[in-house]
Amino acid sequence: MRNRFARAFCGLAAGVAVTTTLGLMGAGAASAATHHAKPDATTACGVDCFDFSSLLLGTGTILNAYVPGDTGAGGKVGQMFTLKFASNSHPNEDFTEGFIGFVDDFCGSTPGFSDTSYVCLNYGDYPVYEFDWSAFGNQSGLCAGVASALQGESVTLQTCGTTVNTLWIADVADGVSANDNDYDPFINGADTAFSHPLVMTVDAGTTRPENQVKIERENLLSGDIAVDAQEFTSVTGPAA
Repeated sequence: MRNRFARAFCGLAAGVAVTTTLGLMGAGAASAATHHAKPDATTACGVDCFDFSSLLLGTGTILNAYVPGDTGAGGKVGQMFTLKFASNSHPNEDFTEGFIGFVDDFCGSTPGFSDTSYVCLNYGDYPVYEFDWSAFGNQSGLCAGVASALQGESVTLQTCGTTVNTLWIADVADGVSANDNDYDPFINGADTAFSHPLVMTVDAGTTRPENQVKIERENLLSGDIAVDAQEFTSVTGPAA
């Protein structure tokens, strides 16, 4: 299968900065995905960036830091994320880091991931990701995360590497292949639920801004596949 998250982000992990605050462990790099969406990340970010999209809205609508002006400046903790039309002139759509290891790598060494936690007991071999907002390829130190793990909480810019709130676990057991890509739900690292975990969800019914990204309880259909609004995939640059 193409663009499997456990493989696709590994190619992006070569430049991962290990965060000592959490004791995060980098992972070995593998081949990057070869499938490309056009348009893509800015040319300045190129192959170092990835575009993150949902099954609901398609690969032409990608993760975006909702920062006024869309100039790649002015980002601060608490600003929302949306899915926005992909353009190689939108620096707010540039993200780096991606795959940073597996759940087992963090268990026992990262606050919130104790050896006896539900996450560590049940998701040990699941891949973990962090989404660093990196306008024009420059890491900002701000990542996609949540202020707290609550139903309906908005995904917002949060300081990278200080809590598990900016970590996302790919629920590979409940993914789906569609449109030549593989999609997975993404569980927020701060969630402690033993069923129906809080996963990244695009709310296509929102306005001002549109397509806001939140965390909602995972909604599985028959065959243990999440609804389209909770299935996400990624492609790498460079821009066309």
